[in-house]
Amino acid sequence: MAAVNKFPFVKNLRGAEMLTFPGKVQAGSTQAIKAGEICTYDETSGYFIPADAVADRRYSLAIANEEQKADGLARYMEFIALRPDDVFEFAVDAAAQLTLGDGLELTASDSQKLTRDVDGDAVAVVVGKDNYPETGTTLGYRSYAQVSFLPVYSYWEQNVLKGKLKKLISTAADITLKPEDCGAVVFVTAAKTVTLPSATVPIGWNVTVVVGADAAVVIDPKPDTACIYIKGAKQAAGKYISMTDIADYVELMWDGTDWIAVASLSGADADITVET
Repeated sequence: MAAVNKFPFVKNLRGAEMLTFPGKVQAGSTQAIKAGEICTYDETSGYFIPADAVADRRYSLAIANEEQKADGLARYMEFIALRPDDVFEFAVDAAAQLTLGDGLELTASDSQKLTRDVDGDAVAVVVGKDNYPETGTTLGYRSYAQVSFLPVYSYWEQNVLKGKLKKLISTAADITLKPEDCGAVVFVTAAKTVTLPSATVPIGWNVTVVVGADAAVVIDPKPDTACIYIKGAKQAAGKYISMTDIADYVELMWDGTDWIAVASLSGADADITVET
């Protein structure tokens, strides 16, 4: 569905004015953006893009407050910051009896529509209650929702205020971590490989990997060199480690030369093993 210009901001629950900031966008011939589109900051390109173009759910969200037309030049344009008390109204993909606190996620094909969350990885929660009845207990169906976005997915909270937020990445596929995933909890629900980022990440870069199913989750420390260790677990230069039991986890931190297993459940000797 093609995006159309909209203005989704409703109010701030504490009465504050809408907050906007300048964000860099590509030329419109490369990426046109409509006012009201949910966008995410792409660390690789350095531009904001519509969030429906992002497949791995590593969101750093803001809402476009103006249009970048097809003939527009690369520039800074106005985005709406997502704060915990800000309320926005978006269409939902199917009419539903939404209740306060229900989770919603982004819609893969439409960056101006939300979808009922079914896997516990919501980006926004319902805060509107206009479908609640005046009498009785039957909720009305609505094809839209008033929502607030979770701070952990907000560009403003992540990159401007730099709050101490824990990003959750839930995956059932192989995944290569990026510099912007620092501090994340990666919840792996299948026998897949988590590849750690390049050795160019700063000292102190850290991640927690959690096993979400009884399956071997592999952690590969060497995206660009064969001589990096994972110290603190059974390890050898350039080898990866694996965890096999549900709820096992390992927290890894980069010391500038190698990865340090600073914490793990069930013990590195018993459940974390080196693969050759």
